[in-house]
Amino acid sequence: MIWVGLVGLVVAACCAYLARTANTRARAMESTETLPVRELRALHEAAAEAAGPGHFRHRCEVVGQALPHESGVLRSELENQECVWHRHRITRRYEESYRNGTGSSRRRRTGTEVVAQNSSTTAFFVEDGTGRMVVRPGNEEFIGAEKVLDRFEPHTGNGNRLTLGPVSLDLGGGDGTIGYRREEWIVRPGSRTYVLGEASDAGGRLALGAPVEGGVFVLSAKSEEELLRAENHRVLGYGVGSGLAALVGFALVVLDILHRR
Repeated sequence: MIWVGLVGLVVAACCAYLARTANTRARAMESTETLPVRELRALHEAAAEAAGPGHFRHRCEVVGQALPHESGVLRSELENQECVWHRHRITRRYEESYRNGTGSSRRRRTGTEVVAQNSSTTAFFVEDGTGRMVVRPGNEEFIGAEKVLDRFEPHTGNGNRLTLGPVSLDLGGGDGTIGYRREEWIVRPGSRTYVLGEASDAGGRLALGAPVEGGVFVLSAKSEEELLRAENHRVLGYGVGSGLAALVGFALVVLDILHRR
C-alpha cells in the first residue's frame, strides 16, 4: 500500500509542476505588451542612439501575418507543401515478444518509438500592417500549426529507409515492425500568427526570438485569448489533480504506517 501512496505523491508533484508551468505561461502573456512593429522599431532606434547598436532587448508580443523570409518560401519535407515553418515526425509501431513474470511463457506486446523528427529553424517575417519583424523560431514548436499529414503505412518488408529529398533515413525495424505513422505540420504564408518573445539586435539585426536569459517564448497560429483560456484550464485541471493525488497518496502512506504498528 505504501508504494501506491508514494506513486500518488509523485503524481501530485508532477501535476503541481505542470500547473506551475502553465500558470507561468499564462501570466507572461497577460503581463507582456503587444506592440505594433512600427512602435517596436522606434524603441529600437531610440535605444541604439542612446547606447549604440547591439544592446537592445525588449520583451513583447507581435501579432500579424507570417510571411517567408528573404530566402523565400520553404517546402515541407514530407508533403512538399509551401510554408514558412514545418515540422514532421515518423513513429515506428512494432510488436515484440517477452516472458511473463515467472518466465514460464512468452507473450506478445506492441510499442512505438519515434525514429525521425525535425522542425525548421529558418527565420520568417510577421507583418502587422505597420511593418515587418523578423522572427527566429529556433527549435520552438508552433502551437496550432496545420496538420497536413497523418498516415499509417504498414511495413512491407522491402527495406527500412526513407528518402526525404537528398536525405536518406534509417528507420530501424526488422521482423517485428508493424508499420510507420507519418505526421507533418506546417504554417502557410499569410497565416495569422502570435509571437511572444524577446526583441533583440544582438545578432546585428532586430529580430524576435527566445529570451536570451530564459523565459517564455510562444509561437502560435492561435490567438492570445485562445492560448490564455487553454493555459488557465491547465492550471485548474493540474491543480485539482495535484491536490487529489496528494490527498490520496498521503492517506495511503499514513494507513500503511498505522497498519505496520
